[in-house]
Amino acid sequence: MVTKVIIALLLFSGGTMIEHTVTDGVKDCLEKKRVIERNMNSDSSRVSCVKVEAQIETIQGVEFIRSMSKVN
Repeated sequence: MVTKVIIALLLFSGGTMIEHTVTDGVKDCLEKKRVIERNMNSDSSRVSCVKVEAQIETIQGVEFIRSMSKVN
């Protein structure tokens, strides 16, 4: 596992984070956020791009967030 600062795409529903994913930077995160918001039907859900320090695990070439904390 590696610790690094990344831009993460976070999905919140009812005030609780329900999903998170690694992105390739701000541009990639904002593009994914726009696509999700266009296809979302719920007013109680929110998507955001956040700079976080994360423990990253790589499995078969795909990065997964194991834990994270927000960077100011």
